[in-house]
Amino acid sequence: MRVLFCCLHYSYGRPEWGLSHEYVNLYDALTHMSGIEAGFFGLDEALHPERRDVVNERLIRLVQETQPDVLFCQLFTEELKKETIEFITRRTRTQTINWFGDDHWRFHIFSKQWAPHFTAVCTTDVTALPLYQKLGVTAVATQWGVNQHRYYPVPATAEFEVASSVTFVGQKYGIRGRYYEDLRRASIPGHFFGSGWPGGTIGFEHMRSVFSTSAVNLNFTESPHGQFAERIKLLSRFVVRRELGRWRVNLGHMRDTARAVPGYQRRQIKARIFEILGCGGFLLTGDAEHLGAYYEPGVEIAVFKNRSDLVEQCRYFLNHPELRDRMARAGYERTLREHTYEQRFRAIFSAVVH
Repeated sequence: MRVLFCCLHYSYGRPEWGLSHEYVNLYDALTHMSGIEAGFFGLDEALHPERRDVVNERLIRLVQETQPDVLFCQLFTEELKKETIEFITRRTRTQTINWFGDDHWRFHIFSKQWAPHFTAVCTTDVTALPLYQKLGVTAVATQWGVNQHRYYPVPATAEFEVASSVTFVGQKYGIRGRYYEDLRRASIPGHFFGSGWPGGTIGFEHMRSVFSTSAVNLNFTESPHGQFAERIKLLSRFVVRRELGRWRVNLGHMRDTARAVPGYQRRQIKARIFEILGCGGFLLTGDAEHLGAYYEPGVEIAVFKNRSDLVEQCRYFLNHPELRDRMARAGYERTLREHTYEQRFRAIFSAVVH
């Protein structure tokens, strides 16, 4: 099967920020699959309004010339035009699929406008399936996973010795600063890395070492827009928002915007869960919808309920290394057995490609 993968090459289209998550994880995993001939088409230029038409025309020509069996997209915003997707879906032999990863809050304000133009879609939010059904769209439930060719256990580095520490890798926003202060006040050894944290940002190799060797890896499942002030700020951006370099007033879609609001409160499974476990790390995570369908709490992962519970569980697991190691091993084995992106792709292709 020939698959043309279509997404941003760089994170948010910025080369200085490194390769995008979808390129490093989904596309790279696709290139390692037996029976798959994978090609790549970058959408970064299309983020510039003056280049959008050129990029869309180039994609149509590439599809016509190479005739892939599948065009697999992961849209960030409006890089592709609806007419482009519609043309490829209806007037070429290529089947089109898009991966929607934020349907918990983005279905009503983004996904439903784009999904009908694809042959099929996949979603990480199982509750979105009946919504797609109402639209007459073929949809399959999937989930984030791990690219085992990139995420795997590695030894500690001298620069990042965290074998006795609680760690977190990710941006600082929302309630995350409170978690950090709670641990600091409890004198629990911790290192937080990423934009806004004292540890600063770290490269991929160091991040993988942190995941592999930390005593406790943390994951938070709250939305960045979960706090009241953040929700108000986000809603204002939906009313007057900038897309592909142009400001747009969105008053005509206020109902959809209002329907998206409850999604900000939902705690969703994040890719970080699979990445930490794929590196053989021990994971302590906030709870998320349907998390138990992927890992067994208390056996493969640990789950905290609130801020005080987070502190108590960190203290407990720091003092029980054998239990930590046993759970980390079980989580790692479950990840390789069931949660790689290669397995995700096989299931998606089996369900929707004919």
